[in-house]
Amino acid sequence: MSKGSTLLSIITAFFAVLMIFIAYLIKYKKKVDIIAGYDEQIYKDKDGLANWVGGTLIIMGILCFLFAITVIILPNYTTLMMAAYGITVFVFGLIAATGRNKYKL
Repeated sequence: MSKGSTLLSIITAFFAVLMIFIAYLIKYKKKVDIIAGYDEQIYKDKDGLANWVGGTLIIMGILCFLFAITVIILPNYTTLMMAAYGITVFVFGLIAATGRNKYKL
């Protein structure tokens, strides 16, 4: 495994764990104020919003962490895993952003 792949895996794993931590704060501690664009006057169901966005981010974080581990185990698939990482972040970010609209007034 090259030093570049190892460093990439460590950075990816770090951000995945950070994503899971932020998702935990949103979903279980109900810290919805850290969600971009959150306004308590617009969202009627704070708990539903926290569950939706936090749950989506937890799934995204776990998948991204698995991609980082896969790069360590199978370094020949680094490009594929990083493409999958980017697609996952885009798709789950879109799911979280569009799904939160059902909790608006």
